[in-house]
Amino acid sequence: MGREIRMVPPHWDHPKGIRPNGREGYQPMFNELFEDAATVWKQGFAKWQSGERPSYYSLEEGEPEPEFWEYHGGPPGREYYRPWKDDEATWYQVWETVSEGTPVSPPFATKEELIEYLVANGDFWDQKRRADSRSHVMSCDPWPRHVAESFVNGPGWAPSMVADASGLRSGVEALSEKQRTGEVT
Repeated sequence: MGREIRMVPPHWDHPKGIRPNGREGYQPMFNELFEDAATVWKQGFAKWQSGERPSYYSLEEGEPEPEFWEYHGGPPGREYYRPWKDDEATWYQVWETVSEGTPVSPPFATKEELIEYLVANGDFWDQKRRADSRSHVMSCDPWPRHVAESFVNGPGWAPSMVADASGLRSGVEALSEKQRTGEVT
């Protein structure tokens, strides 16, 4: 769970829909092609149908044998997977990964543009917390330059938040501090 940089097609316009809470929001999306996820599911289904079970699989006495989708889950939904191929994705965008993933920044052609956006605005959640006056929970200011540069030019992933001896802070702030002190490369 956290923030990560995902490569997206130029000018990517992420689809929106009605979320379970009844509000409009970005459609959560795994960073995987639907075709790949469907192939894995179909292979698992075929193995199940042929009688193959995981080594840890067991049934209680008298319990009915479940169907594959009851045990493993239903087939993947196309709307939860990215529609672009890897070679089509040349732009940078920050996503949250608490769900399957939704964007928390616009897409940018260069890392430098993304850094400038984060320094000027923070991510979408920072902006929402500022608008809702919830800054008492965690910083919701635009990102300090060294934090944005550390995240974008570094691993491109950070946890949502960190609670340690320095207090409660965003994962990108904690990552930046760890990189500055040489604890993370």
